[in-house]
Amino acid sequence: MESATADELDRLVIAALLAHPRATNATIGQAVRSSEATVSRRIARLRRQGAVRVVGALDSQLSHRARSVFVRLRCAPGAADELARPLALWDETGSVKVLTGSVDCVAELAYTSNEHLYRLMMHRLPQFDGVMSTFSNQVIRRFSTPHGWNPGILPDDVVAALRAERHDRWDEQPEPAEVSPMSRLDERIMRELVVDGRMSWQDLAHRCEVTPSTARRRAESLMSRGFLRMRTVVEPEILGLTVNAFVWLTINPTKIGLAGEMLAKHRNVLMIAATTGDRNLCGEIAVDNDSALYDFLSETIGHLPGLLHADVAVALRTVKRAGKVVPDLQPAETAT
Repeated sequence: MESATADELDRLVIAALLAHPRATNATIGQAVRSSEATVSRRIARLRRQGAVRVVGALDSQLSHRARSVFVRLRCAPGAADELARPLALWDETGSVKVLTGSVDCVAELAYTSNEHLYRLMMHRLPQFDGVMSTFSNQVIRRFSTPHGWNPGILPDDVVAALRAERHDRWDEQPEPAEVSPMSRLDERIMRELVVDGRMSWQDLAHRCEVTPSTARRRAESLMSRGFLRMRTVVEPEILGLTVNAFVWLTINPTKIGLAGEMLAKHRNVLMIAATTGDRNLCGEIAVDNDSALYDFLSETIGHLPGLLHADVAVALRTVKRAGKVVPDLQPAETAT
């Protein structure tokens, strides 16, 4: 995927969208000290290029619809690139990346039952040529997700002000024991916002054949319950974070929560979760360069309480992120 050209204002606008994906252009303009018209043009161009997407996402765990597992694949030489794209075409994969390190490919899969996971792991994955071994780590607790990623581009008080206007949850919360079912209208609203998270209430109402007030009320109810979460999807490289990597850690079980919370607060961490399997804390990070990666490993990872083992793999290519196969970006246009 080619890198889109993003200047300082673009990065500020993206950072505002990360803090509040549905913020109005006027609100973003105030946050980045630019005009509403300029912000509107910038967002339109970034979205047209494919550099930024704003989507709604069903929180499968909070809604008890599905659970997540990270699957790491060790492949024969040259095979990772060949299997990553067909793997990305699975409905179950939310993200797929080609890596360099101890494993060659990582994917996050959603599964609805143990039988479903059994079929994926024991029947479908082995059908790919070149898979030499697989490792799976089921997510049992999330400390942070990309819904709340703050890369530190905007001042903290600006980010806090933007987040305060959100109706959806940007932080993580305990999984409820029971959940109330969603109606057919809820399901329809969800489907529409998954495609376009910045769709206006008027457009959403038209598509769902209800009034704008009803569409907004039902959508905001889904958000407040934690079912519908808004997300700005962007490759870290566009923000100048050229090294994207995955970390798999083994932490003393008595320190997993403390280590996870510490990493969740770090601005270079996009996601961190407690998992089962050979590693009990897994996450994704993005840093400026190799020197910054060294600093992160030595100063942050190295000082985690209870650290027993750390494994790092650098991403070479994003094939799928946030449920969508990544297209090549269009040539950059002149910023205005």
